[in-house]
Amino acid sequence: MKNNVKIALIADIIASKKLKERAQTQKILSTILTKMNDDYSDQLESNLTITLGDEFQGIVRDVKTAFLLIDRITLELQIMTKEQLDDDISLRWGMGLGELITPIENKEVSIGTDGPAYWHAREAIESVHENDDYGLLNEKIVTKHDDDLFYNSIIRLQNVIRNQWTQTQKETVHYVLLTDGYNDIGNQMVTDTLEKGLGKSLSAQTVSKRIISTQIKQYIQSRRLLADKIEKGRILE
Repeated sequence: MKNNVKIALIADIIASKKLKERAQTQKILSTILTKMNDDYSDQLESNLTITLGDEFQGIVRDVKTAFLLIDRITLELQIMTKEQLDDDISLRWGMGLGELITPIENKEVSIGTDGPAYWHAREAIESVHENDDYGLLNEKIVTKHDDDLFYNSIIRLQNVIRNQWTQTQKETVHYVLLTDGYNDIGNQMVTDTLEKGLGKSLSAQTVSKRIISTQIKQYIQSRRLLADKIEKGRILE
C-alpha cells in the first residue's frame, strides 16, 4: 500500500517579481536543482523540475529525503544568492501525500503527472502563501489525516529555528547536512566538516558556539523524528 502514497513537493521563490536579479536567481536555482537531482537520484521518483520561472516540483520516495531536500535547497539558495547577488532569497514549500492518477512516464521531468499528492502539495503551499506567520513559516504538509495539525505545529517550530539563522549559521548547517544528512552529530564531526568546507581551522570553542547557536542537534533530531512519524502513517495507508 505504501507505494501508492506518493510524496509531492512544490516550491516557489517568495516575492520573486521584486527580486533585484531575477534572471540570475533563477539560474542559481536551476544549478542547485540539477545538483540535487544528481545527489538524490535514487530517492527521487520524479526529478525536481522548474515548471514556471520561479516554481518547481517533484516526487520523492521518502519523507526524510523530502525534508532534507527542503533544507539543503533553501540553505544553498540563500547562501549563494547572498554571496553572488547580495540579496536575501527565501523559498515557500508545500508537501503533499497522496496517490497519483496519472503515471510517471518520464522521471527526468516532473510535468504531466497529476493526482491527490500534487493537489495536497498545492493546497499546502497556497496555505503558506496566505499565512506565513509573519515570515516565520516557509513550509507546510497536507496528508488529509487527523495528524496534519500536529505535523504542521512541529514544522512551524522548525521553521522558526531555521529562519533565525545568520549567514554564518546557515553555512554551518549547510556543511553539516551536506556531509552527513540528518544523522546524529558530534563536535568532532562538525569540526572536521567545517574545516573541510570553509578551508580553515576552527577552535573547539568556536565549533561549540556554532552548535549551540544554530540548535543544529535539536533541529536535525526533530526533522528526523517527524519524518519517521509521517512515514509510519504513510505505511499504514
